[in-house]
Parts: sequence; C-alpha cells; structure tokens
Amino acid sequence: CKKFTEEDCPVLMKTLDLPNEPIPLWWTADMINASSGECWAAVPVAEQKWVVGEFNCSCVGISKCLPAFCKADTPDACYTDIPADDLAEADRYGSIMGKKALGILEPVDVSCLTKVATDDLGLLPNPKSYTYKGALAQIYVRCQPYGGSDKSSNGHRYDSIPFANGMISSGMSCQLIHYVHEEHDAFFKVCEKFSFIIVRCNPGQIKQDGGDQQKFDDAMRALQAKGKPVWPSPDVMEFMGAKDALTKIKDLNIGMPDTGTYYSDEEFIAGFKKTMKFQPRVIKQNRGSSGEGIWIINLKKGDYCKEFGDASVEDSDELILMEANDNHVEEHTVAEFVAWCIHGRDEGKGAGEWTSKGTGKYLEGGKAAGGQLTDQRFACRILEGELRFNMVNTVCLGVIHKVPAPGGMSAVGGTGSEYFYYDNGIISDEKLGVGEFTAYVQKEKSADGNYHRCATDEGEKKVEEGTHEKKTISIDLAALCKKFTEEDCPVLMKTLDLPNEPIPLWWTADMINASSGECWAAVPVAEQKWVVGEFNCSCVGVSKCLAACQPDKSWKDIPAEEAGDAMKYGDIVGREAAAMLGVGAEKKDEAPKVDAPPEEAPPAEEAPKAEDPKTEAAPEEAAAAA
Repeated sequence: CKKFTEEDCPVLMKTLDLPNEPIPLWWTADMINASSGECWAAVPVAEQKWVVGEFNCSCVGISKCLPAFCKADTPDACYTDIPADDLAEADRYGSIMGKKALGILEPVDVSCLTKVATDDLGLLPNPKSYTYKGALAQIYVRCQPYGGSDKSSNGHRYDSIPFANGMISSGMSCQLIHYVHEEHDAFFKVCEKFSFIIVRCNPGQIKQDGGDQQKFDDAMRALQAKGKPVWPSPDVMEFMGAKDALTKIKDLNIGMPDTGTYYSDEEFIAGFKKTMKFQPRVIKQNRGSSGEGIWIINLKKGDYCKEFGDASVEDSDELILMEANDNHVEEHTVAEFVAWCIHGRDEGKGAGEWTSKGTGKYLEGGKAAGGQLTDQRFACRILEGELRFNMVNTVCLGVIHKVPAPGGMSAVGGTGSEYFYYDNGIISDEKLGVGEFTAYVQKEKSADGNYHRCATDEGEKKVEEGTHEKKTISIDLAALCKKFTEEDCPVLMKTLDLPNEPIPLWWTADMINASSGECWAAVPVAEQKWVVGEFNCSCVGVSKCLAACQPDKSWKDIPAEEAGDAMKYGDIVGREAAAMLGVGAEKKDEAPKVDAPPEEAPPAEEAPKAEDPKTEAAPEEAAAAA
C-alpha cells in the first residue's frame, strides 16, 4: 500500500493521459500477483510483484450500505435498515471523501506554519477551480535588518508577487510561504500537499538564518522523489551554478573548447602552469558571486610559448591579475597566486599580501564540497561587453548588453559598466534584431595588453587628439538567440548531467564574444563565436520590481508601468510552468504576445515614460542577490 500510494498514485493520472484530472474520490484498483515461479510457491515479500488488472471508478458501491439495497426479499429496504456499526463505518468513509474533496477545492492549509509576512499585497485571488496547487517558498533572515537585502517591507521577497500571480493567471493556485528552520518537519509535511514548489530562497540565506542548507536541499529532493516538481531543484542550482558547467558545455555552440576544471591542488598546479605559459587566462573559483574570485591573468613579460605544452611558467614568473568583482589589479608571482588559490591568507604559506576582498582557498574541501577552479582562455573581446540572455524555460525575454567601464574588463554591476536593453517582443513591439555599440578605442595597447575604450562623452575629443579611433561592433541578437534556443537549449540539461530535470523557469546565461582577432576588430556576424561564461538560476531577480526592494517599500511602490512589465514576465513563467505540468496549450518556441496586466496592478503617482529599450541603464536582473 505504501509503495502504491507514495510512488504510483502521484503520477497515475498523468500516466493515464489525464494530467488535468485529480485522482477519483472513490475508486478501486484490483491487483494480482505477477511474481515469477509456480502458483502457491512461496515468494519472499520483498520480491513479490503485484500488478493492476483493473481500475474501477464508475459508481463503485459501498458494501457497508448493502442492507439498504432493494431486492426480491427486501423490496422496502432503506437507509434505516443499515446496522448501526455498518452505518458508522460508511459515514467514516464519507467523511474521508469530504475532506479529500475539500482539499481538492480549497488551498492547502498552511496554518501550522509561522505567518512571517504581514500581508500579501498585490497577490491575485486564486482561481475558483484548479487542479494544481503551487507554493512559492521564501526565507526571512531574522538576524538581518528587514529580513535580508532582497525583502520588501511586508517580509516577502521583493519580486515574489509576479511569479505567484503568473501561476494564478495560468489557472493554478499559488500560496506564499516562508521556511522557518525550527519548523522544518512541519514545513515539508505541508509541502507534500502542494502540486509543485517554486524556490525563491537566496543562496546562503537559510544558513544565515541559522538553518541547514543541506537539510533543506535533501528535503526538497525527497519531494521530487515523490513526484513533486521543485523549480529550481537543488541539483539544478548546484550543477548549473558550478563553474565546471563551463567545462561540460565546451563542445556546444555556446562552449569554449579549451576549458578545463581542476579539483585538486596537483591538477591545478600542473595544468595552470602550462595554460598560463600559452595564453592569457581566466581562472574562476566556484563559490564566489558578482565576480569575486574570477581572475583575468596576463604574464607581465608577455613571453608566451607558440604551442600549448612547449613550456610552463616558473614559480618566479610575474603575473598581472585583475579581479572581476571590482576591476582592481594586483601583481604577484606564479607561486604567490598558486598559494592564494590553495591556502588563502594562511600565514607562512607563501601567498604574500593581497588587496582582494576575497579569501582565496578556492579548492578547499575538494570536489564534494564545491572546491574547484575553472581555467579558460581569456577572450580579449570581453571589452566589447557581454550578453545576458534573460530566459523563462526556453523562451528568451530579452538580452542585456553589458559593457565594462573604460579601463575595466568586468561588467559586474557597481563597477561603472553600461547596460543596453533589447526586448524580445515581451514588453514592447520590438523583437530582437541586430544590436550595435560604438566605442572610442585606444590606438595603442594599455599595459595589460588590451585596447580599452574611453568614456563616450570624451570620444570625439580623443579622436581629434589622435589617441583613439571610433569603432562600431554589430551583434545579430536574433540569430544568436535562435541558435541558442533551438540547438543548445534542447541538449543543455543532459550536457550538464541533469537529464531528468527541466530547464529552469527563470534563469540567465551570460555570453562573451570569443571570436578570433583583436578586440574591436570587425568580425562578420555569421562568423562570431559567443560562449557562455556563467549560468545563473539561483533566485535571479526581476529588476522591474527593484522599487519594492527597500525596507519601507512594497509592491504598491513599484511604478505602474514597471509593475505591468513584471506581471508580463510572471505570466510567461506561469504559462511555462503550466505547460510542464500538462495544463493548457502546448509551449511555444517564440516569445508570446502578453495581455496588459490586470486592473489590480498597483497605481503610481506618475507612470514613467517608456525609454528606448536599447539605451536604458538599470540594474542587472540578478540585482539584490545577497
């Protein structure tokens, strides 16, 4: 019975091509013993195989009520003829059916969980009828001001409302709940009653609140084992977010072939010394965020070997290193960099003095603990910017072209980089096409061996002075998106060793131009090679909701136009979630046309005028991550 109800029943209706129907309220399953061997020959209980020979849900009778059944010898039989004991049993069956029916019609009872949020401002009412019940799980960090840097004044994550409303608009219910680690068992008991869970807990916040992230993740995996979709699952967040994902995808269109990952000290020392002598490198730690622990490295002497493996760097060779989180530059020997990566600031280990905000020790704990370093050829065209593809499953909402600040190499937010937005017909009538960017570039290389641009407003003057020249790059965003979504996305999860997982509902892929040739030199669009430098599906933010990401602000403080855009994104998330559950129309490859947000969208004192999507400067989609 346990195996039947816990393993088979959760997937039964979908298996019977009835994905939108609940399991019947009153039904039977007749099973026969299909174990091998002769009839009546003993078979150990654990090895027995019982299979269904027939289902019946067409007016199955209640045997306890048979005394009320009229027949030749009891033509006047009625309800009062049922013995009291049998009647009590029949009533007990009926009560169970009533509770189950109520459970189908009503939201999940979450009253046993602490109500963390003070209100659900902006949340739409659930549909009058629905088959699938969803929960959006959040975490409030009680030891931090306002519950963490991603919270609104009511305790909800600042962008929870569009996600939940998207589910509701697609004909499902969605309830906002918070994980409180002291209520772990009760929380996951409640989660078992939902049809699916959307996890919107910022990485690290469960631990910051005093909980155990591994315990939370394992419980989510247990829900998955019972047939409950978890979006994104712990494994998806881990495998897509890990830097060795870049090694796994190296043979896809979006991969860089000369990518490798080191999991041990010995692998790193031997491999890095060879690759560093061949070409400028990018070394990426696995655990950091916002560019911390990502190093762009050049040999100070520039004496690279002609062929890979011809030579290796010496411990005394000097390196010029730039860290992507803030574009600061340091100079160290090879030995010091190796010591930093392995031992960090440990005294007497030879790393020397570092100005980095990080701590090093990137291999600590080994592969099982996430200790790894990924090694890639430095793509000098990073100065031309990177492309962030904002994705809902396989639907591209739009692309952000993020260009590093003059003199910098990283386009991480807060470093002075410039952002240019290209919508894909979601919040405007403009679809992806060819994007262009004009820069005023040095005629001579800088000390780091790269051609940096100057500030745009200084460009014409620099050109007149003869130190810079005007360069324009073109990117066929439409062709790149088509290739990415049609060729790479269908095989992406299998390539990442996640064959049984769907592509995340809300995620990003950051791409850089790895085409051959000098930076800013024109490359025919058809010959451009764009590769992924990072995936992110761990609680990616919705920038349109950032106005609510303040301790005294909430959903009502988001300007009406921004809130409407966020609702459009949420509706697409809901549509894709429904399609994965088998609800509604088939998924579409193209970005859909979405109706205007419902009238419940919060008013604003004055809606801002629409800006050109190609020149709008705003925080990146992953803003407000802890």
